[in-house]
Amino acid sequence: MMKKKIDTEYRALTIIADMVIRFGTLHILNISTADTETLQSVRDNLEKIIKQNGYRMNYDRNIKSPLIKS
Repeated sequence: MMKKKIDTEYRALTIIADMVIRFGTLHILNISTADTETLQSVRDNLEKIIKQNGYRMNYDRNIKSPLIKS
């Protein structure tokens, strides 16, 4: 029996997008080079999840939704 494909729900994607946006506030804090590289990798992977689900990040603060349908 085949398992039904489960899509990532929109609410989960918006939470991930909010996390990506929050990464932007880390640049003002003292973080080691190794930790900075790890954090960048995490951010890249979160953005990859968003893109794989047909969305892209919205950094325009005039638009409420952190996601835009691709």
